[in-house]
Amino acid sequence: MHEVSLMTNVLELVAQEMEKHKVKTLRSITVRYGVLSNIVADSMQFAFEVLTKDSEFAGARLHLIREELELKCRLCSHVFKTDQKEYFFIPCPNCREEGSFEVVKGEGIFLDRIEAE
Repeated sequence: MHEVSLMTNVLELVAQEMEKHKVKTLRSITVRYGVLSNIVADSMQFAFEVLTKDSEFAGARLHLIREELELKCRLCSHVFKTDQKEYFFIPCPNCREEGSFEVVKGEGIFLDRIEAE
């Protein structure tokens, strides 16, 4: 379960930001993750609960935002969303060419927001 490792890294980043801004109490964090990152939301929530239970972050909430896959055709520059994770062989909805796309959104994991006081 790579979600535990990812959440550990997120919480380390949260701790650094809280120290930098001299805040003590974490209220919530918002994490955005792309559909291509293969994150299971329930596993991410579970990892957060386990890692924060008896820590300085106890009582904080986690908000997860799943970012859909958005591609840009390298041939015609058309930007579109798809639910096809295996996008290499799908045709562009505009020019109908296959497999030449740049990922605009939908990969990675991002600490989007920290609410603390």
